Amino acid sequence: MNRKIVSLIILLITFLLTSYANAADIKAVKVNGAIPTQPDDPFWSERYGPTALKHVIIDMDPQMITNPMWPNPSTKYVFVKAATNGKEIAIHLEYNDATRNDIMVQSQQYKDQAAIMFPVNQTGDEPPFTMGGDGERVNIWQWKATWDKEGAGKDGNNAMQDVEDQYKYMAMGSGSFYMYEPDGKLSGIDTIHGKPGTKTGSYKERGAGDISKRSTNIDFGMGKDEGVFNDGRATGNILSDASMRVSAVEDLNAEGFSTLTTQAHQDVQGEGNWRNNRWSVVYKRTLTTSDQNDTQFKGSKTPMAIAIWNGGNKERNGQKAVTQWNTLHY
Repeated sequence: MNRKIVSLIILLITFLLTSYANAADIKAVKVNGAIPTQPDDPFWSERYGPTALKHVIIDMDPQMITNPMWPNPSTKYVFVKAATNGKEIAIHLEYNDATRNDIMVQSQQYKDQAAIMFPVNQTGDEPPFTMGGDGERVNIWQWKATWDKEGAGKDGNNAMQDVEDQYKYMAMGSGSFYMYEPDGKLSGIDTIHGKPGTKTGSYKERGAGDISKRSTNIDFGMGKDEGVFNDGRATGNILSDASMRVSAVEDLNAEGFSTLTTQAHQDVQGEGNWRNNRWSVVYKRTLTTSDQNDTQFKGSKTPMAIAIWNGGNKERNGQKAVTQWNTLHY
C-alpha cells in the first residue's frame, strides 16, 4: 500500500480517537426556583451555591474540517456546568480570554463569541457535529459579546455601537452625500420614528423623496439613530436591529456549513461577563417551546457541542475552537 495512504489512514484514526476521547458528560444540577442568567451570580459560583464544583473541563479542538481551517485557536479548554429546575435548562461556560473584544464597527475588528449546539431531532443518530447536515437540522445558541455591549436588545437601537463611537472627530455629512429612499415606499420596521411594523411611506412627507423638504442638513437616515435608511433594519435583520433581540444570545438553525439562519422567533436568554481575563457566559431556555425549529428537551439527555471565537485572535466564521458532541444530562 502506498506509504502516503497509510500515513493518511493513521492520521485519520488518531484524529477520531482523540475526538472521542474528548467527549464529556455534563450533568445538570437539579435545583428549585429561578435560574439566574447573570454569569457572576452566586448561583454559578465555584465556592458556594448549588453548582459549586459541578463543572467539567472540556478540551477545545481546532476546526480542521472545512475552509477556512483554523489550526491554532487560542481557546484550549472550557469549564462547563448546567442546571435545570424542571421547567428551564441553563448552561454556563467559562474560559480564558486575555482580550475583551465587544466592539465591532471597524473592518479590522472581530468579536468574542461562544455557541452551543443541539440536534433538533432528538431521536435516531446524531447529526454531523459540523453544524448538522442536509435534513439533519441543529439548533445553535450563539452568544455575542457585542450584543452584551449594546444592551442585549433592552435599550433598543440607541445603544448600538457605530462608527462615530470609534472615530472621535468624525463629521457627519449632509443628506446630499448619503443615499436615500427616492419615493419613501420601502416597507419594513421603523424602529425610530414609529411603532414596530409601521409602514415607511410617511417618510415621503419628511423628505425621503424630496431632499428640499428636510428640516436639517444631517440625513435623518444616518448616524446613531438611523431609521429606515439602515438597510439591515429596513429588511428585518437582527444583526442591525437590536430591538429584535431578546438577549445577548441569537437563536439559530443550520443544516451544514454555510447554512446558518437566524430564527424568526428568539427563545434563548443569556448574557456574558468578562473579568480577570476570563469570559463567563450563561444560556437559558425553557425545556420545551412551541417552535418546531427548536430543540425540545423532553428526555433525559441530549448531544451538545461547543464553539468559541476569540476576536483578539481574529477568529470568525469557521475559524474557531470546537468540540465534537458531548452529552448533556438533564
